Amino acid sequence: MRKLISLLFMAMTASAVMATDYDVPIIVTVNGVSSEQNATITVNNNDGLYDLTLRNFMLQSDGNSLGVGNVALTGIKPYVDGDATLLIADKQVTITDGDDASVDYWMASILPPVDVLLRGKIEGDELRCYLDIDLAALQQVVQVVIGGGYQMPNPSFEEWHTAPGNYEEPNGWHSFESATGSLVSLAGHHLNKTSDAHSGDASARLYATSIFGIVANGTMTTGRMNAGSMSADNTVNNAYLDMSDTEVDGNGDPFYTPFSWYPDEVAVWVKFKQGRTNNQHPYATISAVITDGTYYQDPEDKTYWNVVAKAKNNKITTTSGRWVRVTAPFTYTSNDVEPKAVLITLSTNADAGQGSNNDELLVDDIEFVYNATVTGLKIKGQKVKGFNTDKTSYEMELNEVITADDIEVTVDGRSAYVAKDVETDGDHFVCTVHALSADMSAMSTYVVNVKSNATDIRSLPTATNHESAVYFTLDGRQATTLVPGNIYICRQSDGTVKKIRL
Repeated sequence: MRKLISLLFMAMTASAVMATDYDVPIIVTVNGVSSEQNATITVNNNDGLYDLTLRNFMLQSDGNSLGVGNVALTGIKPYVDGDATLLIADKQVTITDGDDASVDYWMASILPPVDVLLRGKIEGDELRCYLDIDLAALQQVVQVVIGGGYQMPNPSFEEWHTAPGNYEEPNGWHSFESATGSLVSLAGHHLNKTSDAHSGDASARLYATSIFGIVANGTMTTGRMNAGSMSADNTVNNAYLDMSDTEVDGNGDPFYTPFSWYPDEVAVWVKFKQGRTNNQHPYATISAVITDGTYYQDPEDKTYWNVVAKAKNNKITTTSGRWVRVTAPFTYTSNDVEPKAVLITLSTNADAGQGSNNDELLVDDIEFVYNATVTGLKIKGQKVKGFNTDKTSYEMELNEVITADDIEVTVDGRSAYVAKDVETDGDHFVCTVHALSADMSAMSTYVVNVKSNATDIRSLPTATNHESAVYFTLDGRQATTLVPGNIYICRQSDGTVKKIRL
């Protein structure tokens, strides 16, 4: 009998607490300097509330590591949006010693409690989070990005590999040094590494040359270049990707970049100057095309039905020696295809074979941008009066019961998430809306205080053990006779309240 009771207790405990370990890459940024490491994050679902622990957290700098400890956030209320469970918390945390035996010393014992801001999601088997850890004792805020895949590899062009001919290409990028096509030998070289960087120690420099009087633009791509015609504007000269291609570059990477998300725009920092002013063709360019991974080329030689979205900025002007951030918004097609790869191409001129000899484009810090700004807000179908994206707090009056389902939110991010919550405070329903970007990097929050006499329902009698529920009309009166087809507020024996239609 005792053994049976023990087994039942273990079964009940297992159902109440479900723990999952995520062994994922994390990016740690301290004072604007980022480093990547692997880490284990444990997530517990504890009777509906979540606990998240970043285990054995380390700070790394110049090849040195400093043990911080375990960063644990407990009792996180989850929100559901589609298939995603959203985790949002702003807590004070006491960091504890880690359990990695290879670490001689943990800072946890000398750190006071720290403020930690969490915005994250669990979707399928993926965990994606941003943690802002305020290490006031060290006079710095540390940002930890958990989970990868939303950005390009090597976005700051710090890592390079050797291409054919002993030339260098940035990891994940390719130019004519590794191109295909019958005229590769005539294409020349148009890419090198430079220490003139927007951040870090390096950027990529593209430069144009003149071959037999024809300007050859400096171009690089995340796919592969093809040089097949002496006519610069012939589409045989292109950048292309094909995930069925098994060839690899000098770093062992394929000539394509896997990518499966829905960004709102692509942004990059550039320095651009023309070797000689050309008023008819004054612009450099960036283009990005998200595809299903089958063959695609830029410029196109036909209509491609495997395109998910396109972005292009072909108006990059001379920057007068300054680093300038340029962007290009994505336009999504109606093609019924899933994103699997992205082809990004940058060139010293927006027009093939134009510009001038010695045009120069420096490129650094490329990123995909995921928006999360609320553009519209309604409660019970009624617009929140005076709403604008810069104002975060509002008042309105609706003499009805408000639930999270009654809040309608529109967001400018194609794949943004929304968390909605309603609580009562006296005679007000406090409606809180969080909009989170797909990559969890951004969050905007809005609060609407709705005055309503229907909040009285929250203090009306709860059903007893002999009653399954107590019903109230929408104006707060207890209903003694229930009419089919009408809407009622149902207060159940456990104290929960919900709106039902009989």
